[in-house]
Amino acid sequence: MQALEELGYEVTPIQGGLYAEKRRGGVLYQVYLSAKGDLRLRRRRFLKEEARPLALAGVEGEWAARYELEENFFALVSPEDLPHLVLAFERLDLPDPPPPSP
Repeated sequence: MQALEELGYEVTPIQGGLYAEKRRGGVLYQVYLSAKGDLRLRRRRFLKEEARPLALAGVEGEWAARYELEENFFALVSPEDLPHLVLAFERLDLPDPPPPSP
């Protein structure tokens, strides 16, 4: 869809609708829209990454964990509503939750 491309999204047709995504500053924005108007907006934000050496069952290796936050919005919309909803979702500024405890 041209409106999403103008907003900087890479749009891919998928069976029964479209998928679009945009990366900006450690945030991944995704849009799923079915031909029937079912919309899912998803935002994935990187919170924290940890790594350290670890011996597991006598084998030396590396342990790593990545913590992300995923936020979703679901609605039934017409294609005309999509651009302003996507922009509003991008501007949605929810407070960051504290990172998970180790």
